[in-house]
Amino acid sequence: MSQSYLRLCLLSCLVLIGLVYPLRAEEMVLPPSPLSLEQALNLAWKKNPALKVSRLDQLIADQEVVRARSGYLPKVDARTSQTIYDNPTKFQGMETGGPGGAFTFSMTDRNFWSNQVTLDQTIYDFGATGSRYRQSVLGKEIARLNTGNTRDEIFFQVAQLYFQVLRSEKLVIVAQQEVVQLQEHLKDAQDLFEFGLVTYNDVLQAQVALSDARQQLIRAQNTVINTRAAFNKLLNIPVDHPTQLQAEDGIALPTWNQQNATELALGERSDLKAVQRQVLQGEKGVDEARAGYFPRLFAQAGHSYQQNDLTIHDSQYFAILGLQWNLFSGLDTRAQVAQASQRVQQLQVQKHDLDQQVRLEVQTASLGLKETAERITVTKDAVAQGEENLRLNQERYREQVGTATDVIDAQTLLTRARVNYFNAIFDHQIAKAQMLRAVGRINSLAAKDDLDANGQKNGRP
Repeated sequence: MSQSYLRLCLLSCLVLIGLVYPLRAEEMVLPPSPLSLEQALNLAWKKNPALKVSRLDQLIADQEVVRARSGYLPKVDARTSQTIYDNPTKFQGMETGGPGGAFTFSMTDRNFWSNQVTLDQTIYDFGATGSRYRQSVLGKEIARLNTGNTRDEIFFQVAQLYFQVLRSEKLVIVAQQEVVQLQEHLKDAQDLFEFGLVTYNDVLQAQVALSDARQQLIRAQNTVINTRAAFNKLLNIPVDHPTQLQAEDGIALPTWNQQNATELALGERSDLKAVQRQVLQGEKGVDEARAGYFPRLFAQAGHSYQQNDLTIHDSQYFAILGLQWNLFSGLDTRAQVAQASQRVQQLQVQKHDLDQQVRLEVQTASLGLKETAERITVTKDAVAQGEENLRLNQERYREQVGTATDVIDAQTLLTRARVNYFNAIFDHQIAKAQMLRAVGRINSLAAKDDLDANGQKNGRP
Protein backbone atom coordinates (compact mmCIF):
# COMPACT_ATOMS: atom_id res chain seq x y z
CA MET A 1 0.00 0.00 0.00
CA SER A 2 1.57 3.31 -1.06
CA GLN A 3 2.25 6.19 1.31
CA SER A 4 0.17 8.55 -0.82
CA TYR A 5 -2.85 6.25 -0.37
CA LEU A 6 -2.34 6.20 3.40
CA ARG A 7 -2.12 9.99 3.51
CA LEU A 8 -5.36 10.22 1.51
CA CYS A 9 -7.14 7.89 3.94
CA LEU A 10 -5.86 9.84 6.96
CA LEU A 11 -6.96 13.15 5.44
CA SER A 12 -10.43 11.75 4.71
CA CYS A 13 -10.79 10.60 8.34
CA LEU A 14 -9.76 14.01 9.64
CA VAL A 15 -12.28 15.73 7.39
CA LEU A 16 -15.07 13.42 8.60
CA ILE A 17 -14.14 14.03 12.24
CA GLY A 18 -14.12 17.76 11.60
CA LEU A 19 -17.61 17.58 10.10
CA VAL A 20 -19.11 15.40 12.82
CA TYR A 21 -17.51 16.99 15.89
CA PRO A 22 -19.11 20.46 15.57
CA LEU A 23 -22.53 18.84 15.37
CA ARG A 24 -21.89 16.83 18.50
CA ALA A 25 -20.52 19.87 20.28
CA GLU A 26 -23.67 21.82 19.44
CA GLU A 27 -25.90 19.02 20.65
CA MET A 28 -24.03 18.82 23.96
CA VAL A 29 -24.40 22.51 24.87
CA LEU A 30 -25.87 22.52 28.39
CA PRO A 31 -28.37 25.09 29.70
CA PRO A 32 -27.44 27.83 32.18
CA SER A 33 -27.85 27.03 35.85
CA PRO A 34 -30.17 27.83 37.48
CA LEU A 35 -32.55 27.85 34.53
CA SER A 36 -35.51 30.25 34.40
CA LEU A 37 -38.80 29.42 32.70
CA GLU A 38 -38.12 32.04 30.02
CA GLN A 39 -34.70 30.52 29.28
CA ALA A 40 -36.24 27.03 29.17
CA LEU A 41 -38.83 28.13 26.60
CA ASN A 42 -36.22 29.81 24.42
CA LEU A 43 -34.05 26.70 24.62
CA ALA A 44 -37.01 24.50 23.65
CA TRP A 45 -37.71 26.74 20.63
CA LYS A 46 -34.16 26.28 19.39
CA LYS A 47 -33.51 22.63 20.25
CA ASN A 48 -36.76 20.68 20.63
CA PRO A 49 -36.87 17.97 17.90
CA ALA A 50 -40.59 18.38 17.19
CA LEU A 51 -40.10 22.10 16.57
CA LYS A 52 -37.11 21.43 14.34
CA VAL A 53 -39.23 19.04 12.27
CA SER A 54 -42.05 21.59 12.10
CA ARG A 55 -39.70 24.31 10.84
CA LEU A 56 -38.44 21.91 8.17
CA ASP A 57 -42.08 21.44 7.14
CA GLN A 58 -42.18 25.20 6.57
CA LEU A 59 -39.16 25.01 4.29
CA ILE A 60 -40.78 22.14 2.38
CA ALA A 61 -43.95 24.22 1.98
CA ASP A 62 -41.85 27.12 0.67
CA GLN A 63 -40.50 24.89 -2.09
CA GLU A 64 -44.03 23.73 -2.90
CA VAL A 65 -44.88 27.36 -3.69
CA VAL A 66 -41.90 27.49 -6.06
CA ARG A 67 -43.08 24.32 -7.77
CA ALA A 68 -46.64 25.62 -8.16
CA ARG A 69 -45.41 28.98 -9.47
CA SER A 70 -43.46 27.16 -12.18
CA GLY A 71 -46.80 26.40 -13.86
CA TYR A 72 -46.92 30.01 -15.04
CA LEU A 73 -43.50 29.72 -16.71
CA PRO A 74 -42.63 28.01 -20.00
CA LYS A 75 -41.19 24.51 -20.08
CA VAL A 76 -38.06 24.01 -22.18
CA ASP A 77 -37.15 20.49 -23.26
CA ALA A 78 -34.12 19.33 -25.23
CA ARG A 79 -33.62 15.93 -26.84
CA THR A 80 -30.84 14.38 -28.87
CA SER A 81 -30.57 10.88 -30.27
CA GLN A 82 -28.80 8.69 -32.78
CA THR A 83 -30.86 6.34 -34.96
CA ILE A 84 -29.50 3.30 -36.78
CA TYR A 85 -31.72 1.36 -39.20
CA ASP A 86 -30.94 -2.01 -40.72
CA ASN A 87 -32.38 -0.49 -43.90
CA PRO A 88 -33.05 3.18 -44.51
CA THR A 89 -36.66 4.32 -44.79
CA LYS A 90 -37.79 4.03 -48.40
CA PHE A 91 -40.90 4.91 -50.39
CA GLN A 92 -42.23 3.21 -53.52
CA GLY A 93 -43.84 5.04 -56.42
CA MET A 94 -45.15 4.38 -59.90
CA GLU A 95 -43.84 6.14 -62.97
CA THR A 96 -46.43 7.99 -65.04
CA GLY A 97 -46.11 8.17 -68.77
CA GLY A 98 -43.49 6.32 -70.76
CA PRO A 99 -43.01 2.66 -70.14
CA GLY A 100 -44.22 3.00 -66.52
CA GLY A 101 -43.20 0.72 -63.70
CA ALA A 102 -42.41 0.91 -59.98
CA PHE A 103 -39.46 2.65 -58.40
CA THR A 104 -38.17 3.23 -54.84
CA PHE A 105 -36.30 6.09 -53.21
CA SER A 106 -34.82 6.63 -49.71
CA MET A 107 -36.15 9.27 -47.31
CA THR A 108 -33.55 8.95 -44.52
CA ASP A 109 -30.03 7.87 -43.98
CA ARG A 110 -29.35 4.50 -42.45
CA ASN A 111 -27.39 6.08 -39.57
CA PHE A 112 -28.18 9.65 -38.46
CA TRP A 113 -28.34 12.10 -35.53
CA SER A 114 -31.37 14.20 -34.57
CA ASN A 115 -31.80 17.05 -32.07
CA GLN A 116 -34.82 19.02 -30.91
CA VAL A 117 -35.37 21.94 -28.49
CA THR A 118 -38.98 22.75 -27.59
CA LEU A 119 -40.51 25.59 -25.55
CA ASP A 120 -44.03 24.93 -24.26
CA GLN A 121 -46.11 27.68 -22.63
CA THR A 122 -49.60 27.23 -21.18
CA ILE A 123 -51.71 30.21 -22.19
CA TYR A 124 -54.95 29.33 -20.41
CA ASP A 125 -56.09 26.23 -18.53
CA PHE A 126 -59.34 27.48 -16.95
CA GLY A 127 -57.76 28.22 -13.55
CA ALA A 128 -55.95 24.91 -12.92
CA THR A 129 -52.52 26.52 -12.53
CA GLY A 130 -53.87 29.47 -10.54
CA SER A 131 -55.75 27.18 -8.15
CA ARG A 132 -52.66 25.02 -7.70
CA TYR A 133 -50.56 28.08 -6.91
CA ARG A 134 -53.07 29.49 -4.40
CA GLN A 135 -53.22 26.09 -2.71
CA SER A 136 -49.46 26.13 -2.28
CA VAL A 137 -49.51 29.65 -0.83
CA LEU A 138 -52.19 28.58 1.64
CA GLY A 139 -50.14 25.44 2.36
CA LYS A 140 -47.16 27.62 3.23
CA GLU A 141 -49.30 29.62 5.64
CA ILE A 142 -50.75 26.42 7.10
CA ALA A 143 -47.23 25.08 7.71
CA ARG A 144 -46.34 28.32 9.48
CA LEU A 145 -49.46 28.12 11.65
CA ASN A 146 -48.82 24.44 12.39
CA THR A 147 -45.36 25.42 13.61
CA GLY A 148 -47.04 27.97 15.87
CA ASN A 149 -49.40 25.31 17.21
CA THR A 150 -46.53 22.88 17.78
CA ARG A 151 -44.59 25.65 19.52
CA ASP A 152 -47.53 26.44 21.82
CA GLU A 153 -47.98 22.77 22.72
CA ILE A 154 -44.26 22.29 23.42
CA PHE A 155 -44.16 25.53 25.44
CA PHE A 156 -47.09 24.33 27.55
CA GLN A 157 -45.38 20.99 28.15
CA VAL A 158 -42.16 22.80 29.13
CA ALA A 159 -44.03 25.07 31.57
CA GLN A 160 -45.98 22.13 32.97
CA LEU A 161 -42.87 20.03 33.57
CA TYR A 162 -40.97 23.07 34.87
CA PHE A 163 -43.45 23.49 37.72
CA GLN A 164 -43.73 19.74 38.21
CA VAL A 165 -39.97 19.58 38.80
CA LEU A 166 -40.19 22.43 41.31
CA ARG A 167 -43.13 20.71 43.01
CA SER A 168 -41.35 17.36 43.21
CA GLU A 169 -38.34 19.09 44.78
CA LYS A 170 -40.63 20.68 47.39
CA LEU A 171 -42.24 17.31 48.11
CA VAL A 172 -38.78 15.86 48.74
CA ILE A 173 -38.32 18.54 51.41
CA VAL A 174 -41.72 17.65 52.88
CA ALA A 175 -40.71 13.97 52.98
CA GLN A 176 -37.41 14.88 54.63
CA GLN A 177 -39.24 16.96 57.26
CA GLU A 178 -41.51 14.02 57.99
CA VAL A 179 -38.51 11.70 58.43
CA VAL A 180 -36.83 14.16 60.82
CA GLN A 181 -39.99 14.67 62.89
CA LEU A 182 -40.66 10.93 63.11
CA GLN A 183 -37.03 10.39 64.19
CA GLU A 184 -37.68 12.85 67.02
CA HIS A 185 -40.84 11.00 67.94
CA LEU A 186 -38.98 7.67 67.89
CA LYS A 187 -36.37 9.15 70.26
CA ASP A 188 -39.15 10.37 72.57
CA ALA A 189 -40.76 6.90 72.54
CA GLN A 190 -37.43 5.19 73.26
CA ASP A 191 -36.66 7.59 76.14
CA LEU A 192 -40.09 7.07 77.68
CA PHE A 193 -39.79 3.31 77.25
CA GLU A 194 -36.41 3.26 79.01
CA PHE A 195 -38.00 5.04 81.97
CA GLY A 196 -40.84 2.53 81.88
CA LEU A 197 -43.47 5.12 81.12
CA VAL A 198 -44.72 3.53 77.88
CA THR A 199 -44.83 0.07 76.40
CA TYR A 200 -42.51 -1.19 73.67
CA ASN A 201 -45.49 -0.98 71.31
CA ASP A 202 -44.97 2.79 71.11
CA VAL A 203 -41.39 2.23 69.95
CA LEU A 204 -42.48 -0.30 67.33
CA GLN A 205 -45.22 1.99 66.11
CA ALA A 206 -42.75 4.87 65.71
CA GLN A 207 -40.25 2.62 63.88
CA VAL A 208 -42.92 1.45 61.41
CA ALA A 209 -44.05 5.03 60.75
CA LEU A 210 -40.42 6.13 60.26
CA SER A 211 -39.79 3.26 57.83
CA ASP A 212 -42.85 4.25 55.80
CA ALA A 213 -41.70 7.90 55.74
CA ARG A 214 -38.29 6.86 54.46
CA GLN A 215 -39.98 4.89 51.65
CA GLN A 216 -42.00 7.98 50.77
CA LEU A 217 -38.75 9.99 50.67
CA ILE A 218 -37.19 7.48 48.25
CA ARG A 219 -40.25 7.69 46.00
CA ALA A 220 -40.18 11.50 46.11
CA GLN A 221 -36.48 11.55 45.16
CA ASN A 222 -37.13 9.17 42.24
CA THR A 223 -40.00 11.39 41.10
CA VAL A 224 -37.61 14.36 40.95
CA ILE A 225 -35.17 12.38 38.80
CA ASN A 226 -37.86 11.12 36.40
CA THR A 227 -39.63 14.48 36.10
CA ARG A 228 -36.34 16.29 35.47
CA ALA A 229 -35.42 13.69 32.83
CA ALA A 230 -38.72 14.29 30.99
CA PHE A 231 -38.08 18.04 31.21
CA ASN A 232 -34.55 17.62 29.83
CA LYS A 233 -35.85 15.56 26.93
CA LEU A 234 -38.15 18.40 25.86
CA LEU A 235 -35.11 20.71 25.77
CA ASN A 236 -33.05 18.11 23.88
CA ILE A 237 -30.34 17.95 26.53
CA PRO A 238 -29.03 14.75 28.20
CA VAL A 239 -31.82 13.24 30.29
CA ASP A 240 -29.45 12.52 33.17
CA HIS A 241 -28.19 16.11 33.37
CA PRO A 242 -28.89 17.56 36.87
CA THR A 243 -30.73 20.63 35.60
CA GLN A 244 -31.24 23.26 38.29
CA LEU A 245 -34.34 25.47 38.06
CA GLN A 246 -35.00 28.90 39.45
CA ALA A 247 -37.73 29.22 42.05
CA GLU A 248 -40.24 31.22 40.00
CA ASP A 249 -42.46 33.90 41.52
CA GLY A 250 -45.19 32.63 39.22
CA ILE A 251 -46.76 33.37 35.86
CA ALA A 252 -48.31 36.81 35.51
CA LEU A 253 -51.73 36.33 33.97
CA PRO A 254 -54.03 39.11 32.71
CA THR A 255 -57.48 39.32 34.21
CA TRP A 256 -59.84 37.56 31.78
CA ASN A 257 -63.37 36.40 32.29
CA GLN A 258 -64.40 33.26 30.46
CA GLN A 259 -66.20 35.13 27.67
CA ASN A 260 -63.25 37.42 26.94
CA ALA A 261 -60.83 34.50 27.05
CA THR A 262 -63.00 32.51 24.63
CA GLU A 263 -63.19 35.40 22.14
CA LEU A 264 -59.42 35.85 22.39
CA ALA A 265 -58.81 32.14 21.82
CA LEU A 266 -61.05 32.04 18.74
CA GLY A 267 -59.01 34.86 17.24
CA GLU A 268 -55.52 33.81 18.37
CA ARG A 269 -55.28 30.02 18.29
CA SER A 270 -52.86 28.85 15.58
CA ASP A 271 -54.57 25.49 15.13
CA LEU A 272 -57.94 27.16 14.53
CA LYS A 273 -56.40 29.54 12.00
CA ALA A 274 -54.70 26.59 10.30
CA VAL A 275 -57.91 24.63 9.83
CA GLN A 276 -59.60 27.76 8.45
CA ARG A 277 -56.83 28.01 5.86
CA GLN A 278 -57.21 24.29 5.13
CA VAL A 279 -60.87 24.84 4.24
CA LEU A 280 -59.85 27.59 1.79
CA GLN A 281 -57.13 25.33 0.41
CA GLY A 282 -59.66 22.55 -0.09
CA GLU A 283 -61.96 24.89 -2.01
CA LYS A 284 -59.09 25.77 -4.35
CA GLY A 285 -58.53 22.05 -4.78
CA VAL A 286 -62.12 21.73 -6.03
CA ASP A 287 -61.46 24.50 -8.58
CA GLU A 288 -58.32 22.72 -9.77
CA ALA A 289 -60.16 19.42 -10.18
CA ARG A 290 -63.01 21.08 -12.12
CA ALA A 291 -60.50 22.56 -14.56
CA GLY A 292 -59.98 18.99 -15.79
CA TYR A 293 -63.31 19.27 -17.64
CA PHE A 294 -61.90 22.02 -19.87
CA PRO A 295 -59.12 22.20 -22.48
CA ARG A 296 -55.65 23.63 -22.16
CA LEU A 297 -54.64 26.33 -24.64
CA PHE A 298 -50.92 26.31 -25.26
CA ALA A 299 -48.23 27.72 -27.50
CA GLN A 300 -45.17 25.79 -28.57
CA ALA A 301 -42.04 26.79 -30.41
CA GLY A 302 -38.76 25.11 -31.10
CA HIS A 303 -35.98 24.01 -33.35
CA SER A 304 -35.33 20.55 -34.80
CA TYR A 305 -32.36 19.13 -36.61
CA GLN A 306 -32.04 15.78 -38.36
CA GLN A 307 -28.91 14.65 -40.14
CA ASN A 308 -30.12 13.55 -43.57
CA ASP A 309 -28.21 13.73 -46.82
CA LEU A 310 -31.41 13.19 -48.78
CA THR A 311 -33.28 16.31 -47.60
CA ILE A 312 -32.77 19.92 -48.59
CA HIS A 313 -33.22 21.38 -45.08
CA ASP A 314 -31.77 19.50 -42.10
CA SER A 315 -32.62 22.28 -39.66
CA GLN A 316 -36.13 23.67 -39.07
CA TYR A 317 -37.81 26.16 -36.71
CA PHE A 318 -41.46 25.70 -35.84
CA ALA A 319 -44.31 27.34 -33.90
CA ILE A 320 -47.57 25.75 -32.76
CA LEU A 321 -50.72 27.21 -31.23
CA GLY A 322 -52.72 24.29 -29.93
CA LEU A 323 -55.65 23.13 -27.84
CA GLN A 324 -55.33 20.01 -25.69
CA TRP A 325 -58.56 18.53 -24.41
CA ASN A 326 -59.08 15.28 -22.56
CA LEU A 327 -62.56 14.42 -23.81
CA PHE A 328 -62.99 11.28 -21.70
CA SER A 329 -60.87 10.04 -18.80
CA GLY A 330 -62.94 7.12 -17.62
CA LEU A 331 -64.80 9.36 -15.08
CA ASP A 332 -61.49 10.14 -13.35
CA THR A 333 -62.06 13.91 -13.46
CA ARG A 334 -65.53 13.52 -12.03
CA ALA A 335 -64.16 11.40 -9.18
CA GLN A 336 -61.44 13.98 -8.48
CA VAL A 337 -64.03 16.75 -8.19
CA ALA A 338 -66.15 14.61 -5.85
CA GLN A 339 -63.13 13.76 -3.70
CA ALA A 340 -62.07 17.40 -3.42
CA SER A 341 -65.61 18.47 -2.45
CA GLN A 342 -65.83 15.75 0.20
CA ARG A 343 -62.46 16.79 1.64
CA VAL A 344 -63.82 20.32 2.04
CA GLN A 345 -66.81 18.89 3.93
CA GLN A 346 -64.43 16.94 6.17
CA LEU A 347 -62.43 20.07 6.95
CA GLN A 348 -65.57 22.04 7.73
CA VAL A 349 -66.62 19.36 10.23
CA GLN A 350 -63.13 19.42 11.76
CA LYS A 351 -63.24 23.21 11.97
CA HIS A 352 -66.54 23.13 13.83
CA ASP A 353 -65.27 20.43 16.19
CA LEU A 354 -62.05 22.35 16.87
CA ASP A 355 -64.06 25.49 17.56
CA GLN A 356 -65.98 23.62 20.25
CA GLN A 357 -62.76 22.07 21.56
CA VAL A 358 -61.20 25.52 21.97
CA ARG A 359 -64.25 26.72 23.91
CA LEU A 360 -64.04 23.63 26.14
CA GLU A 361 -60.31 24.13 26.79
CA VAL A 362 -60.88 27.76 27.81
CA GLN A 363 -63.69 26.74 30.16
CA THR A 364 -61.58 23.96 31.69
CA ALA A 365 -58.64 26.31 32.18
CA SER A 366 -60.87 28.97 33.73
CA LEU A 367 -62.36 26.50 36.20
CA GLY A 368 -58.88 25.16 36.98
CA LEU A 369 -57.64 28.65 37.82
CA LYS A 370 -60.54 29.26 40.17
CA GLU A 371 -60.23 25.87 41.84
CA THR A 372 -56.47 26.03 42.44
CA ALA A 373 -56.66 29.60 43.79
CA GLU A 374 -59.25 28.48 46.34
CA ARG A 375 -57.18 25.42 47.23
CA ILE A 376 -54.16 27.61 48.00
CA THR A 377 -56.20 29.65 50.50
CA VAL A 378 -57.61 26.56 52.20
CA THR A 379 -54.40 24.52 52.37
CA LYS A 380 -52.26 27.44 53.56
CA ASP A 381 -54.31 27.63 56.74
CA ALA A 382 -54.29 23.85 57.02
CA VAL A 383 -50.47 23.76 57.16
CA ALA A 384 -50.34 26.21 60.06
CA GLN A 385 -53.07 24.27 61.86
CA GLY A 386 -51.29 20.97 61.23
CA GLU A 387 -48.01 22.28 62.65
CA GLU A 388 -49.75 23.48 65.78
CA ASN A 389 -51.66 20.20 66.09
CA LEU A 390 -48.41 18.22 65.88
CA ARG A 391 -46.71 20.44 68.46
CA LEU A 392 -49.58 20.01 70.94
CA ASN A 393 -49.71 16.23 70.49
CA GLN A 394 -45.94 15.94 70.94
CA GLU A 395 -46.15 17.92 74.18
CA ARG A 396 -49.10 15.83 75.38
CA TYR A 397 -47.21 12.62 74.62
CA ARG A 398 -44.10 13.79 76.47
CA GLU A 399 -46.29 14.75 79.43
CA GLN A 400 -47.99 11.34 79.21
CA VAL A 401 -51.47 12.75 78.64
CA GLY A 402 -51.51 11.73 74.99
CA THR A 403 -50.75 8.58 72.99
CA ALA A 404 -48.18 7.70 70.35
CA THR A 405 -51.00 7.15 67.90
CA ASP A 406 -52.08 10.76 68.37
CA VAL A 407 -48.57 11.97 67.47
CA ILE A 408 -48.29 9.79 64.36
CA ASP A 409 -51.78 10.80 63.22
CA ALA A 410 -50.88 14.45 63.71
CA GLN A 411 -47.68 13.95 61.72
CA THR A 412 -49.63 12.26 58.92
CA LEU A 413 -52.12 15.13 58.82
CA LEU A 414 -49.33 17.72 58.73
CA THR A 415 -47.55 15.93 55.88
CA ARG A 416 -50.80 15.68 53.94
CA ALA A 417 -51.48 19.39 54.51
CA ARG A 418 -48.00 20.33 53.28
CA VAL A 419 -48.35 18.11 50.20
CA ASN A 420 -51.78 19.58 49.46
CA TYR A 421 -50.42 23.11 49.86
CA PHE A 422 -47.53 22.65 47.44
CA ASN A 423 -49.76 20.77 45.02
CA ALA A 424 -52.18 23.70 45.07
CA ILE A 425 -49.40 26.27 44.50
CA PHE A 426 -47.85 24.51 41.52
CA ASP A 427 -51.19 23.33 40.12
CA HIS A 428 -52.18 27.00 40.08
CA GLN A 429 -49.10 27.90 38.03
CA ILE A 430 -49.80 25.02 35.65
CA ALA A 431 -53.42 26.21 35.38
CA LYS A 432 -52.12 29.66 34.40
CA ALA A 433 -49.96 28.09 31.71
CA GLN A 434 -52.98 26.05 30.59
CA MET A 435 -55.04 29.23 30.25
CA LEU A 436 -52.32 30.91 28.19
CA ARG A 437 -52.17 27.78 26.01
CA ALA A 438 -55.95 27.77 25.63
CA VAL A 439 -56.07 31.37 24.40
CA GLY A 440 -52.99 31.02 22.18
CA ARG A 441 -50.78 33.35 24.23
CA ILE A 442 -48.33 31.00 25.94
CA ASN A 443 -45.54 32.21 23.65
CA SER A 444 -45.65 35.49 25.61
CA LEU A 445 -43.67 33.72 28.35
CA ALA A 446 -40.60 33.48 26.09
CA ALA A 447 -38.08 36.28 25.59
CA LYS A 448 -39.45 39.08 23.42
CA ASP A 449 -36.09 39.74 21.73
CA ASP A 450 -35.32 36.11 20.83
CA LEU A 451 -34.94 35.78 17.06
CA ASP A 452 -34.99 32.51 15.20
CA ALA A 453 -33.08 31.61 12.07
CA ASN A 454 -35.77 33.20 9.88
CA GLY A 455 -35.69 36.48 11.78
CA GLN A 456 -39.14 35.95 13.28
CA LYS A 457 -39.44 37.65 16.63
CA ASN A 458 -39.66 35.31 19.58
CA GLY A 459 -40.02 32.41 17.16
CA ARG A 460 -43.59 33.43 16.48
CA PRO A 461 -44.94 32.31 13.10
